[in-house]
Amino acid sequence: MNISLSWDLFIIVFFVVIIAYSFIIGRDNTLKVILGTYVSMVAADAGGNLFGEYFSGSALFMKILKMAAVGNEEEAVIFVKVFLFVILVILFAVKGAFEVSTVDDRSAAIRMVLSMVYAFLSAGLIISAILVFVSGGPFLASGPEETGAALWDIYNKSRLIRMMVTHSYLWFSLPALSFLIHSLYTRKSEE
Repeated sequence: MNISLSWDLFIIVFFVVIIAYSFIIGRDNTLKVILGTYVSMVAADAGGNLFGEYFSGSALFMKILKMAAVGNEEEAVIFVKVFLFVILVILFAVKGAFEVSTVDDRSAAIRMVLSMVYAFLSAGLIISAILVFVSGGPFLASGPEETGAALWDIYNKSRLIRMMVTHSYLWFSLPALSFLIHSLYTRKSEE
């Protein structure tokens, strides 16, 4: 069997890893990761913009860029955003000061399907957020016109990345909508 490395393969492996991790931590913690991902997206975007605003153009910043072998200021801001995003998602998943508790009043098959749906949506949300950060585009835009130079070459070569970036608005909205729908159709437990 001849397997060629590609960005599509990378996306598939990333999906599989996040889905497997989601099954390990369970549905409630996957929902916690999804909620933490939303907060992390906003915080990382704002933190990266603040970093770029306050440090770009300074002599110290230029030295750090040269030492880190980062091409330019825009790439440095993108790197900071992605780094902050990943760190914040991990911190929210592990140490987030909130709990998610869903009622398990359904059959085992339905619970398994819900877990799979949330795992898949969590993976799509995280990957889309990273791709949008790398593209340099805004969170609520889609299509190739918003795809930045940093992602353009990969965007043109990878069908999955093109789909993830083009439909990022779906990946950003579906986890929240599915959680809301699940909440509306769940019976409250008697306490």
